[in-house]
Amino acid sequence: MYLPVLISVFAFSMIPGVFASVEEDILNEHNRLRRLHRSPDLQLVPYVPDQVHSAANNITEEDKEPPYVRDFPLSVCKTLGDPVKCVQQWYDGVKDYDFDNPGFSDETKYFTALIWKASNHVAVLTKTNQISKNKYVFAFYHPLGNIDGKFKENVPRLNGSPLSVNLFQINIGIVLLCSWFINKMLA
Repeated sequence: MYLPVLISVFAFSMIPGVFASVEEDILNEHNRLRRLHRSPDLQLVPYVPDQVHSAANNITEEDKEPPYVRDFPLSVCKTLGDPVKCVQQWYDGVKDYDFDNPGFSDETKYFTALIWKASNHVAVLTKTNQISKNKYVFAFYHPLGNIDGKFKENVPRLNGSPLSVNLFQINIGIVLLCSWFINKMLA
């Protein structure tokens, strides 16, 4: 008797994540991390520029991460796992960023681009190399970030402690809480 109720609660709690695309999940992870620094939410660019498509195709075919070019700053991540986790990899540069001496560095370029306060749109692409099965995630921010002389106002310090909870963890919590509640009601 409890099993159908538990399965129903779990199924309904998963609905928000079922209909989201990988690009929307990547956007949501960006915005979760940006909020930790009081940076405004990004919006997905409805049309990915041809230059970004072309670069992404070349990188995926070559199957290697390219050097970062500041006048065409494309954040790139290669993974065999969940593409959404690339956003956390980019964010992890926070540990190397010196907020007391703000500026560009190779170690923090993806982090600073990700939380750049003046950026309000992001183009997101995901591609897979058919031979190696490596997945690539590309993010191109607009307006562009990592501009010399603008780091202090665009790379805000962490606002409180980071909360690392994803939708699946929240859903599991809801299912467990509902199961407990239903069990108490029927007992």
